[in-house]
Order: sequence, then structure tokens, then C-alpha cells
Amino acid sequence: MTRAKWKISRVLVLAALFAWPAAHAAPASAPATQIIRFVPRSPGRGMLAGYCWTGSIAIARPNAYRCMAGNEIFDPCFAGQDKGFVVCAPNPAKGDPGLAMKLTKPLPEPEGQAGDMPREGGWLVELADGTTCSQRTGAGWEVEGKIVNYYCHSTQKGIETDLLGEFDTGRPLWTAEKASITQTAGGPKLIKLEKAAIKRVWR
Repeated sequence: MTRAKWKISRVLVLAALFAWPAAHAAPASAPATQIIRFVPRSPGRGMLAGYCWTGSIAIARPNAYRCMAGNEIFDPCFAGQDKGFVVCAPNPAKGDPGLAMKLTKPLPEPEGQAGDMPREGGWLVELADGTTCSQRTGAGWEVEGKIVNYYCHSTQKGIETDLLGEFDTGRPLWTAEKASITQTAGGPKLIKLEKAAIKRVWR
């Protein structure tokens, strides 16, 4: 082998050695929905006085309640170590610890809790585009034959954003049907329906 051919062969071998790790590197992990168990931070922001009379409708867990301050209902409210307070209306996706409610009555017994949640849902979800949506706890209604399970915190004037039906949890990254709806004299009207990736779910 001539000196020139030997140099070319050496370069090819070195190039192959450097290329091998890149070609055989472990594939990047696919994105997946993050499931988070919410832990309330006491005392939260502000202060209310009120009471809780039953378990949360938004989520079924032992320390989540449906509470009232004045004429306003809060669901869920979470009890921490101090049983004299609950934390209501938190939004962990936005770093909001929620409102502290000083209880005027003892918390109800666990067996009196009537809350339940969709099998694969949570009380708060954050979509991949940053939209946050809360479990709907009032009177239910339908759009295009599908139940509106979540309302989203949208700022579009005259248009509300909701999540319809159950989540698709067949893959690590869950998805939901995100609907843009306007209310008309004849009832809700669907403007747009799209599939949205779910980044995080709080339970």
C-alpha cells in the first residue's frame, strides 16, 4: 500500500469511528404528559372566611372540598396541615398559590365527600400552548354531542374555549379536543375544534 493510500484509509477509519456513536445514540425520549399531585401552600394569597360542606366535585381525593365564602362557591379547596384553613382557587401552572379561607365550621367527615373525577383527568390541566383549563363543576352541557368537561382560562372576547369529552390517553403525551365556542340565542355554536396536546395534569 502506498503512503497516500494508507493516509486515506486511516482517515476513513477515523471518520467511521467518530460517526458510529452518533448513529447508534439512544433515541430522544418522546414527550409525555406530566401527572402532578397538588400540594397546597398555606396560607396562600389574601384571606376569606367561609366553610366547606362536602367533598370536591372537581377531583376525588381525601383533602379536597367544595366550599363557600359569601355567595361564591370554590371547588376544589385543599386542606393542609392546619385544619382551620383551606386553600381555594390555586393555579399552580401560573404560580398562583390560591386564596386562604379561614373556616367558620369544621371540615366534613371523609365519608360525606361526594366528589368524583373523570377516570384519566384532573382538576387542572395545562395544554402545550400554555392554555390552562379547569374541571367544570356546574351544570353540564354539550356541544356537537360531546360533554363540556373543562372550561379554559381564555381572554378572547365573545369566544370561550372548552375541552370536550374524555382525554385520549393511549400515548405518553395525552391529547384533548379543544373547542372554540360562542354563545348564541339558539345555544352554543362551535367555531373551531382541534386536537391539543396536554402538557401537565394536576390531581
